[in-house]
Amino acid sequence: MKAVIMAGGFGTRLRPITCNIPKPMAPVANVPMMEHIINLLKQYDFKRICSILYFQPEVITNYFGDGKKFDIEMEYQMAAADYGTAGSVKNTEEKLKNEPFIIISGDVLTDFDLSEAIKFHQEKKAMATMVLTRVANPLEYGVVITGEDGKIIRFLEKPSWGEVFSDTINTGIYILEPEIFKYIPEKTEFDFSKNLFPLMLKEGLPLYGYIADGYWKDIGSLDEYILAHQNVLNGDVRVQLPGERLNIVGRDVYVGKNIKMKQNKVKLKGGVVIGNNCVIEDGCELEYCVIGDDSVVHKGARLKGTTVWSNVEIGERAELGKAVIGSRSRIEEGAEVESGAIISEDCIIGKNAVIRENVKIWPKKEVEEGSTVLYSLIYNDKWSKNLFTDFAISGLANIEITPEMACKLGAAYGSSLKKGSSIIVSRDGTKVSRMINRSIICGLTSAGINVADLRATPEPVARYKPNAFFRDGGVHVKMADDNPNQLEIKIFDQQGRDIATATKKSIERLFNREDFVRANVVEVWRNYLSSKSSRKLL
Repeated sequence: MKAVIMAGGFGTRLRPITCNIPKPMAPVANVPMMEHIINLLKQYDFKRICSILYFQPEVITNYFGDGKKFDIEMEYQMAAADYGTAGSVKNTEEKLKNEPFIIISGDVLTDFDLSEAIKFHQEKKAMATMVLTRVANPLEYGVVITGEDGKIIRFLEKPSWGEVFSDTINTGIYILEPEIFKYIPEKTEFDFSKNLFPLMLKEGLPLYGYIADGYWKDIGSLDEYILAHQNVLNGDVRVQLPGERLNIVGRDVYVGKNIKMKQNKVKLKGGVVIGNNCVIEDGCELEYCVIGDDSVVHKGARLKGTTVWSNVEIGERAELGKAVIGSRSRIEEGAEVESGAIISEDCIIGKNAVIRENVKIWPKKEVEEGSTVLYSLIYNDKWSKNLFTDFAISGLANIEITPEMACKLGAAYGSSLKKGSSIIVSRDGTKVSRMINRSIICGLTSAGINVADLRATPEPVARYKPNAFFRDGGVHVKMADDNPNQLEIKIFDQQGRDIATATKKSIERLFNREDFVRANVVEVWRNYLSSKSSRKLL
């Protein structure tokens, strides 16, 4: 029996860690996801494997080659287009038409007993057997009901809670007879769960479901990727971990070759995997974490639940939570990376910088020393610790300057003023400026600031009349004159002039620390003046 690995996915939901590699090549405990699948297949004597590729196929073919290095025979099928799961397998018919075969995804983590599933398939004389499992939340998967004999009675792809009729789901692992190809059209988008299996159910063909015991996880999101590592390190899933297991009571520590680490000088807790040629300096704390090959962790660094890829440098006294650090990145001295953060490949996080929870840093970015990154860094090459440029706060509309960022800015500006101060806000006529303007208002009023919204008003008009009632300062939002995607936020004082440097520094400090003043419930909305009332001030 041959095995087919579906390895053509884009891995969109795993970005930015899949910006430069296909999803099946993302490492789990220093081993690509697809290699874990190959190890599972070898365990059950599958030595002939065909991988179906689509996105960045050369990364996979260069790594696995003809399979001899992994004690298998590997061949490949390149997809000319995205024809869906079943349609992609149809393109491989010439390689599979003479015998039964098993289909498995290259981006799942599982330790199912495949021999039991195959035995079930053969005993039932099934044309197709879906390998099933039970989960607590079935909303993201295809829900399945089987009869007492294992024959599939009903299934529904990705139901809502009102449609959930079972906790048994489709794992995407299928055992198929070659006769199945008669029901799959050529060069047509055709999916197993959406098209083929409903057709088989309708025509009464022998379609069965085998409920497997063991661990299974579809690593379809960054949260699941981080959780999968914790499951591996906790021993919840049986996989082959690289390296040699150290004889440390109560701790599962695996180390590669040429490691420089003094065990009595390093605190190790729980499951830890350290790759080849790594240096772990004295005073480090490693708790439930993975360190990739050729990486260095300097003195006093603390890593708790962190996944570090290869060729990474972690500076002295750096603190990292349940985050992912991509290959060839450098986390400098005293930096902090909070849980859920993703630092992609070739990034530099400067000294004492802070990467907030769930922030994503795309490849080849630099974060300045001492800065606090509050939202994802995607397009710009560098994150500056300075919020203000010479003339304004500027950035890509709805990408760098988002509603969330604008609300925090309003709260920071409001916190720099006395509670009950009076502020004018205005904007140009674009919809994006209106959206950001409203977010700034929310932040200001949350700090107990009186706000008059002038809506679409030219900036010179908004800055005029310093004796108007609402004149402790103002904010104007506009699209940049020289870039249709760039947004500018200007803050001015009670005289209508740009705020002083000291005021800018105060706002930046409050913004980065998120140290905001909060008004009580009664104070909030009584401090907001509608646009009609506000215009009377002009």
